[in-house]
Amino acid sequence: MSLCERFVKCPFYQDKMVIETGVGSILKKKYCESNKHKCARYKVLCELGPEYVDNTLFPYMKDRALELIQLNKNDAEALEEDCFVAVLEPV
Repeated sequence: MSLCERFVKCPFYQDKMVIETGVGSILKKKYCESNKHKCARYKVLCELGPEYVDNTLFPYMKDRALELIQLNKNDAEALEEDCFVAVLEPV
């Protein structure tokens, strides 16, 4: 896999979120640089839009992402084509 196309704007990838440097580096390699489809932030972005991805949501928070999606699904905008394909791909 390759680098997530959202890395330039992602506060997590740009070190704008509070997390220990070593842990942040590991998470970036696991999610941002390897498999964006497993990232909780990316899932919320694709399902709901960027306004639902806040700076308290870290890539490993899958349960919280699913909760946010379930709570806000009715308010969500249409999916972007790339994100729609990403959601349908097997994990």
